[in-house]
Amino acid sequence: MQKLLLSIGCLLIVGLSWGQKDTIQIGLDAFVIADEGENVNVDSLLAIEPKIIRDYKWYKERYHETDLMYKVTDNKGNGFDSLYGTRNMRPILHGVAYRGGSNNYYHKTDKRNNHNAIPQDGMHNLCQEGFSAGVYLYRQNFDISPLGDTCNCVDEAWNKFDYYQYDYFDSTHVYKMLELTYKAAVNQETGPVYLHCWNGWHASGFISGVILKQFCGFSNWDAVNYWDLGTDGANTSPRYQTQRERIKKFQPYPEFNISDSLKGCMCPPMPEYIDSSQLHVEIEHLVIVPEAIPVGFDVVLYNVKFGPGKTTFGNISGNKDIVNLKKALDQDPNLVIEIGGYTDNSGSHAKNVDISNRRAKFVYDHMIASGYPEERMTYKGYGPAKPIFSNRYKSTREGNRRIEIKVVNKTVHGGDKLVDEDIHNDANVVNEEQLKKSYLTYFFEHEKEGGMGSVYIVDSLMFASSSAVIPETGYGVIVLQNLIKYLNEHKLTKIQINGYTDSSGIKENNDTLSMKRAEAVFTYLSSNGIAESRMTHSGWGSTNPIAPNRYKWGRDINRRIEIEFVGD
Repeated sequence: MQKLLLSIGCLLIVGLSWGQKDTIQIGLDAFVIADEGENVNVDSLLAIEPKIIRDYKWYKERYHETDLMYKVTDNKGNGFDSLYGTRNMRPILHGVAYRGGSNNYYHKTDKRNNHNAIPQDGMHNLCQEGFSAGVYLYRQNFDISPLGDTCNCVDEAWNKFDYYQYDYFDSTHVYKMLELTYKAAVNQETGPVYLHCWNGWHASGFISGVILKQFCGFSNWDAVNYWDLGTDGANTSPRYQTQRERIKKFQPYPEFNISDSLKGCMCPPMPEYIDSSQLHVEIEHLVIVPEAIPVGFDVVLYNVKFGPGKTTFGNISGNKDIVNLKKALDQDPNLVIEIGGYTDNSGSHAKNVDISNRRAKFVYDHMIASGYPEERMTYKGYGPAKPIFSNRYKSTREGNRRIEIKVVNKTVHGGDKLVDEDIHNDANVVNEEQLKKSYLTYFFEHEKEGGMGSVYIVDSLMFASSSAVIPETGYGVIVLQNLIKYLNEHKLTKIQINGYTDSSGIKENNDTLSMKRAEAVFTYLSSNGIAESRMTHSGWGSTNPIAPNRYKWGRDINRRIEIEFVGD
């Protein structure tokens, strides 16, 4: 098949002549018909000017792309008929690079083994969508795949689609894929690139993380968290730690730098809401975002590895996880830990408990010898208990021979964020100091100081999900009682009650719910003696967020009641 296409490719660059009416196929369903004696330059067909400007905006709107996890086609290849043959297809860079899988196993008409390159209709559909190239990230069965396609594109111009096989674990091939992406980014005439593996999870996630570091300025942990989210939950094998480390080690190439304005056009955001349970937590998180790790949490030292039956390992002082553990202890004087040792399930239970205990003590002894006091750590062996990987296979049993660090005590930080949650330039988001001064309690404590604002949040007034019923008890009710006391002392003061929701759900429902919550506070104050003539109320839905809606802690803050003092 490859030789046939190569032969056709050679014909495309010369004038073709047939002595009689003839037909030549130049794509899956694209043909050129020539009459007798007519000279046809097939290559000129590929130069037909497009009628549509196929830039990043055109693709973004065509596929309704919202964020990096948005799927144009789903796990079974459905969702966008013109891209059938792809699977789990998602944008990396709008109109420039896309990732996904090859829809073989779930194919409706040409079902075959999952371990194959993209099916021919998938290649042709990408060609018709204006893609310039596809990259298959594995070698298996590439020799039976076409090397590309030519087609009549959606904008009525001819398009040529090239198909490559690059190994995502080969640094030279990674460079070539970045080069392909760069050309598609800076040349409007070059269509997008589709980088795919089998499922659209791991290998395509790796090269996507690298692309996001190169072109969108993603940090190491942003890229790793992106990789985890993109696996759709299939991120628990110990072998995937290698890919996370490779993503972190990648350094962008200066020759592929692009302008900030181009980044702003091409780079999709991360999803608005992130399920932290799908993210991978390492000991480094205890250093860079200690507020993310709660007391009682167990952190696996993935880079600490023991051989079968071994209770020590070499160069412990240089092990990156041990180095980060020391940094965490240095950084937080209140941090107290338990060092837990574990084994796989090979051998007797009693022997495994002993081995695990000696593994934990090995790390414990090193920490004591490094100057950390005994009162800040203990150790314990748990044997084969609580395996985090399957014990069925040798390759996965290795991951169960591990050390875990349990957080026994630590400095308490606000929030429950998992990664560095800076403001991300969300509209109206306030910083922590501003937030402290935004509550009614702060107003009551400082009202005589002058220079106070006019709008304040009712502290801790928490409504149940989708409910507008004010709770009977809690600190929020105490704050409402203090508001009643204040209004009784300031008889001329009038207020506007504003209700807000987070951005979850349907806008119309949020608008209604926010109005009902504001009305509930209005009714509560009225029933406690505040004249209705002194109050108005409105619902503003999810508008005017004061915290990032992409995180749970931010959504909790945005579901609020604000009291606006409008005069006296």
